[in-house]
Amino acid sequence: MSTRVFRFAAFGLLVVLGFAAGCGYRVVGIGGQLPGGITRVEVPVFENKTSRTDVGRVLTEDFISQLLKSAKLSVAAGEGAQGVIQGTVTTYKNEPITFDSKQTPLENRLPVILDVSLVTRGDKRVLFSEKAVSVRYDYAVKTDLQENDRLESEARRNASKEMSQKLVSLMLESF
Repeated sequence: MSTRVFRFAAFGLLVVLGFAAGCGYRVVGIGGQLPGGITRVEVPVFENKTSRTDVGRVLTEDFISQLLKSAKLSVAAGEGAQGVIQGTVTTYKNEPITFDSKQTPLENRLPVILDVSLVTRGDKRVLFSEKAVSVRYDYAVKTDLQENDRLESEARRNASKEMSQKLVSLMLESF
């Protein structure tokens, strides 16, 4: 390859890199850390404003598990925590979405909507807040009640895990 062709290729590469650098792409978040440099958090059981009794506890447990896997922090109680992550489950309900010719449900949708915030322990300063974070999970409806309960339980677990991943991602990368 001639020197002229090599220089032209090198110049072309530099031009492309220059455009890529100026196109608006950026790294968001600081990889595994919460806003404000928080490293120790308290996570009380999420408040539950739905009719399903155990949904706040299940979502909280899955969220803590996902948070500990994804971030460089620890969960502490009381004065040992620098911040508090609070959540409120506002929606959890099974909604039929498809029907047969006799209007019997064939498939349900399970939407879960949650508000979440991270506040500092001392001055209660809000470092992160997101309203109406939502996930939905669709699942088949069966005539066998035990099978239907199993499918709903599986949908609840899957929706909870998906919500936990979404919340952690929002908190670590979108502030």
